[in-house]
Amino acid sequence: MAAAAFRLAGLFIVWAAGWAAVVVVSGGSWWGPLHAFMAGGVLLAISGATQLFTVTGAAAAPADRREAAAQRWVVSVGAASAVVGVTAGAGWLAAVGAVLVGVGLVGLGWILVGVVRRSLLRRFDLATRFYLLAIASGVVGVTLGGVLGAEVAGATYLDVRTTHMHLNLVGLVGFTILGTLPMILPTTMRHRMVSGPEAVAAWWGCVGAAVLMASGVVLGPVPVGVGSAVAGLAGVVLIGGIVGRLGVREVAVAGLPARLITTGTVWVLAWVGHQAVVLIGGAHTVYGRWVAVGVAGVAMVLFGSLAYLVPVLAAAGGDAVTANFARMQGWGTARVAVANLVPVSVVVGSTAFVPLGLAGLFVADYAVGVGRVLWARHRATAH
Repeated sequence: MAAAAFRLAGLFIVWAAGWAAVVVVSGGSWWGPLHAFMAGGVLLAISGATQLFTVTGAAAAPADRREAAAQRWVVSVGAASAVVGVTAGAGWLAAVGAVLVGVGLVGLGWILVGVVRRSLLRRFDLATRFYLLAIASGVVGVTLGGVLGAEVAGATYLDVRTTHMHLNLVGLVGFTILGTLPMILPTTMRHRMVSGPEAVAAWWGCVGAAVLMASGVVLGPVPVGVGSAVAGLAGVVLIGGIVGRLGVREVAVAGLPARLITTGTVWVLAWVGHQAVVLIGGAHTVYGRWVAVGVAGVAMVLFGSLAYLVPVLAAAGGDAVTANFARMQGWGTARVAVANLVPVSVVVGSTAFVPLGLAGLFVADYAVGVGRVLWARHRATAH
């Protein structure tokens, strides 16, 4: 089920990458490729990963295959409809797409709750609480996106847009990352899960942050900024605790997945901190280079997670996992450097060709790694 969600996510990522190339060459709005990547690629990856980690952590049976398939296809059709609807100026289609994405998120929450209920092992419940909080934030954020797409926000447009962006990027995506970090980061380093009081503190901080950000629809940008600051602080506390338990040196010399996940999280937190300053100052969020920094950080976390999960899910046998890691994760230092140069080039104000060229180089190389892993699986299963 996770593999199917990741495949659909890959299709949206390819769509977003191709669309971004067209925008660079011919001009146009970045709204389309940004939302194809986030609403399609990232959200489908979240659908697959949260189910995978919840099932693994709870040691419970997964959801019914038809139920999981329905959830991911509702999200896929909804995301595509929303992106096409806004781009084509068809407000009704954008609204339908937002409703479908919201239904898909509710369906994901239903699946996760069902997995936990079937389990007798509750040690990973905290991660699921992060996921459910993220989903709740996303449902509100996507609903506000539908209001924007249908062009019925009126005079509250800026407040709605700012709240929409932060509930989706800080809430839906950010809270999912925080809930997954205590599992995925140690796992990529062949280490048992590490978690302590910092995770509980981060959870309560995120609850408060979600409430504050949601109030921005009525109260304006300042509470959204305060909520972002609280979420950012929660993230710093959590990742600081994890890295402290694993060891700074061990994380620094870890493989490609761990370093992409760690540095990507740092870039996301940098964007959240920047937004907090802007919004607390009374201004609204604008699409610009710092949004690109946040998206680049999310992409690094996504690619880092998949650099570990794809070799595992595609392995045809025990020995194949090690071989797949070698196919997928070689030249880790150079790949991490190229990935981090993308947000660095954005921050220093390079022309769009520089970060997009670097991103294109990274994605092309990454695609070759995925292709090698999948080809090895095909050959192994064909004999």
